[in-house]
Amino acid sequence: MKKFLPAILVLACLVVAAVYLLHRSKTEQRGPVEEPFSTEPQAVQAPVDFPEPPPGAVVFDMKYRGLSGDKDEFRYNSYYGYGRSGGDDAPFIKAVGKRAEELQAVYNPQLKGAEWSAVELEDGKAVAFHFDLNADGKVSDDERILPAIVEEEPIRRTEFVTPDFTTETEDGHKAPFRVLLRAEFYGSSSSPSCMWSPSCVLDGTSTIDGEPAKLILYTGGFSGSFTKFGRCAYSLVIGEEEIGRHISRQTLSSIINHDGQFYHVDLYGRHGRDSAVRAVIRKYAGATGNLAVALASDSKLKSRLNGAGIEGSKDNTINFRVSTDQPVLPTGTYKLSSANIEYGTEDTGQWWVGLTEGPEFAVASEKRSTLEFGKPILSVRAVDEEKRYHSDVKEQSTYSKGTAVYLSRKITGKAGELYGRFSKKDDSSNKLVDVEPRIKIVDSEGREVASAKMEYG
Repeated sequence: MKKFLPAILVLACLVVAAVYLLHRSKTEQRGPVEEPFSTEPQAVQAPVDFPEPPPGAVVFDMKYRGLSGDKDEFRYNSYYGYGRSGGDDAPFIKAVGKRAEELQAVYNPQLKGAEWSAVELEDGKAVAFHFDLNADGKVSDDERILPAIVEEEPIRRTEFVTPDFTTETEDGHKAPFRVLLRAEFYGSSSSPSCMWSPSCVLDGTSTIDGEPAKLILYTGGFSGSFTKFGRCAYSLVIGEEEIGRHISRQTLSSIINHDGQFYHVDLYGRHGRDSAVRAVIRKYAGATGNLAVALASDSKLKSRLNGAGIEGSKDNTINFRVSTDQPVLPTGTYKLSSANIEYGTEDTGQWWVGLTEGPEFAVASEKRSTLEFGKPILSVRAVDEEKRYHSDVKEQSTYSKGTAVYLSRKITGKAGELYGRFSKKDDSSNKLVDVEPRIKIVDSEGREVASAKMEYG
């Protein structure tokens, strides 16, 4: 029998090969099988065509992660409302209406193909959220989503989180995405006010200076993109810090400032089901200069910069923050997008003011650039309150009797900066307290017609 063993082995191998070829042929005939998106974090292999990182660079291979909406999980904490009524004629709303008795249609123009969804109401509560996951205008059982969080105090609030669905990004490719809807009931109202938020991130881990590091990328609005400098956001956590519900994040920039150290950020790839993103971070080692501020005044004021937002005046990928007086900056040309300034006659802690739309400036190697602000000019803006959010609203000096007029103050400084909130240190508590401006309206003879405190916000 031994002399037949080789022939038996050859025959067995031929049978196995035939079965494999038959299976392969059938697989190729029916094409690739689409797997549903998982709600778990997905580690994606980085494509081999990513460029080789430079020596000393830190590499983060990012993975997509859908957020569950759990009360202890970090979240975007930024919400969008579109306030559009209607939707009764939308196919999806009609289909949901056949399944639920009481609905409130919800609109989001950024979710192409699924602009209309619905909150199901029962006894003054939001009990379910109907969302068109596959954007086909029809309704299925898995498109009725139950609450993730229900809160009664201090506001009646219910939050819903969708499972992953496919969105088309601005550059035309498809990628997994998910959203959160918050429904809030004010007072005795039985109709909720609804706000939207993205509920997914890209994250990755690495090591910086021997310490564990986590990088998180946040999408810009509902674009589905996580890598647009100036529009998306990021969090960089170095060390063993535990990430809770609230985590600091900044605008995504090609140069970032973390604890006084500047880094270059390069992003490769794109977020998608079959593609990945790699972030490469390297320490900035070039020339630097300093930035300081001064306030022009009739009296001698002491001032210091206490935090500022910096944008590239020529390079729109640069958008970072600094937090120290006379901060060290990489050489280049910038624009001051925002700043907080402390000032006073005795010391710099007596007053505080925030400003936006600061001037352009240049930072030269080993030199200090000083920006001079001050000499503010006050003007009052008056618009029809019903049109205050219209893009083409115009200021007027006269209005018909009975018109509700929305008044706001505008304070412009010598460098073109716009001043926002003013605060003064309270002597009894030693804390900064907002200064509440007052407005007085007088008639043509100077007699007071009305007066009130103006509110921030």
